[in-house]
Amino acid sequence: MKTLYRLLLFAFCLLMVAQAYAQIEVRLEPVRKDFVVGEAIAFKITITNHTDATIPLRNTPGRPWLNVALFRRGEHNPISPHAVARFPEITLTPGSSRSFQFNIGSMYRISTTGGYYAIATVRMPDGHTTHGSNRALFATTNGGKLRDFNVSVRGQRLNLSLRLTSVNGKQCIFGQVKNIDTNQVIRACFLAEYLNFMRPSVLLDGAFNMHVLCQSTPEFYTYAVMDTHGKRTSAKLYKRSGDTVDLIGTGKGIFPIGLTPYVAPEPGKENIHKASERPF
Repeated sequence: MKTLYRLLLFAFCLLMVAQAYAQIEVRLEPVRKDFVVGEAIAFKITITNHTDATIPLRNTPGRPWLNVALFRRGEHNPISPHAVARFPEITLTPGSSRSFQFNIGSMYRISTTGGYYAIATVRMPDGHTTHGSNRALFATTNGGKLRDFNVSVRGQRLNLSLRLTSVNGKQCIFGQVKNIDTNQVIRACFLAEYLNFMRPSVLLDGAFNMHVLCQSTPEFYTYAVMDTHGKRTSAKLYKRSGDTVDLIGTGKGIFPIGLTPYVAPEPGKENIHKASERPF
């Protein structure tokens, strides 16, 4: 009888733990619905503790408390990761929520266009109970090509291209670097919002950095630079000051003309009256 009582007590405890953990909510969302291939794909995860107990979420050897699986839309088998991410350990007090962002590219190589979805799974402190998130949908695209250059850098043949795609209803310009021999995208980065009033001016400097000048709003222009690693190294706002707006190359470098640097007003001293005067 004692043995049976202990088994029943143990089963009851397991049931109570399972019921408590069932009140854990996991929400996963991409920061955007569309990304350019090679761009960092960021997600926000929110975990909410609806129980009246404190829940520590900890990593153990070979078993992180959080796993993220990636799938192509229409396929049932997950994509194989190239690395296992270790997420920061957190403690959820009763009724609390914790949120943080992460780049899914640290776990998966996404080098083709298409539709995808991710599912996050949280492992509870008992080591067995898990709770999954919603399907977080997103898509990758190459957008439209505005301009590209083929260069040779450090023994690699690279294609540097300027891509145009829509992000949250706004036209945006991205830079993308691809290895010509392997046809693999190395990296992509956001450069600027784009208002189709003037064609972007694009020049390469002596180190093959790509310089881009475009109009971003009726009032503002963006001058951005991408290096051969696909990283945006600078981005500055300008306002028109002359009749001709362009990029020019001289022996001293590449410079915008017909523009003056925009200096943001001090907090509390803004003199902006309409939406078109606001920088993005």
